[in-house]
Amino acid sequence: MSRLVVVSCGRLLSKHNLQWRAKVIWWGLSLCLKGLSHKRVVIGVATVDGCYFLESDVGRGEWVRRGPYLSGESVNSLRYDVHSGSLYAATLTEGVFVSRDLGGAWKLSSRGLHVRKAWTIGVDPHKEGRLYVGTQYGHLFRSDDSGASWVEVTSLYDAPHRMEWGVDWGMGTLGLAIHTVKFDHEREGRFYIIASGNGVYRTDDDGESWKPLRSGLLEGCQAFNQRSQAGAGGGESLETHLRTVHKCAHKIALSGRDPSRLYQQNHCGVYSSQNSGEAWYDRSPDDEHRHGFGITVTDDDTVYTVPAYQGICGEHNSCVRGELKVYRGRRGGGVWEALGAGLPRSVHTCVLRDALSSDSLEPPGVYFGTTSGEVFASVDGGDSWRRLLGGVSRIQGVESFVVD
Repeated sequence: MSRLVVVSCGRLLSKHNLQWRAKVIWWGLSLCLKGLSHKRVVIGVATVDGCYFLESDVGRGEWVRRGPYLSGESVNSLRYDVHSGSLYAATLTEGVFVSRDLGGAWKLSSRGLHVRKAWTIGVDPHKEGRLYVGTQYGHLFRSDDSGASWVEVTSLYDAPHRMEWGVDWGMGTLGLAIHTVKFDHEREGRFYIIASGNGVYRTDDDGESWKPLRSGLLEGCQAFNQRSQAGAGGGESLETHLRTVHKCAHKIALSGRDPSRLYQQNHCGVYSSQNSGEAWYDRSPDDEHRHGFGITVTDDDTVYTVPAYQGICGEHNSCVRGELKVYRGRRGGGVWEALGAGLPRSVHTCVLRDALSSDSLEPPGVYFGTTSGEVFASVDGGDSWRRLLGGVSRIQGVESFVVD
């Protein structure tokens, strides 16, 4: 947040000395601007062939590109630790890498990871140095030394419905993975994970026990059942597939104002919860725009998602074919608008689960990357968009953060 400078000069600020008043006000404003000037906005872009960084001042008018880094590594997501200033990369090739200089140099940090296909990293805001990484095959690992070593969270084997998770649940999907770790920034010990195909789980005791959070989810994807799918892979019809994936949470986002308010982009719709996931309520824009992957929420509880579609892509993979649009749900998804000013109108692409992000500035910036290798940004709440990056490999993750 910016510093507020209050100057009281008694009689010097009387109505008879307007010139001096102006000088004092300008001095105060200069201090405020000086306090802001050293802050930078960074967008980390994770691709199947390394990662890139886009940097700007808090005005976010001009951006500078750095990279690529970690060339040859399939980077799925990036995470910034505000406590240490370290940056972490979850890769699908060699596990975890860490950078102490905002991505300039990287070091492999996977000791103790017996599964190195890493999807996501969570930074515990309450315990300095504590991290979690979710991997393929439904494993979760913890580090208490900033990633120098990892141990498995074996309590997850006893989570409810754990024996029902399976390994690969069809249609050529990613298979079983812990792909999301999100923390409650107010309540120590509480965080959430998503097991692909099996929904959201919450722990309130630092991972000692787990609770599934499925109440209120629709019992299927009826809105999609009219679509036909030519050439669907995996030996399973689209209709059969959609009857089994209603538990599949693609991403969750927590409100910055009240972390008990959660938002979920599910395979079959957009949901919200007012009680830490105990019950979910359908907040989808409409029946045609339920499916998607990423979701983000700004500090005023405005929700953003990018719908995708099944049954029109020629293969199983979900896609956008035609006009790319971001959907904005004000009042926590109560009122939706389709936003497309500045976005391409004839594309065949998709926005993946980790590739949608927002910053904490005012007004908030919203950023997303596509599987066709482009990054788009809006700094006016989604009313208009501009392309920041193009011509890179398939984008798997976009992470935005503010650094001093």
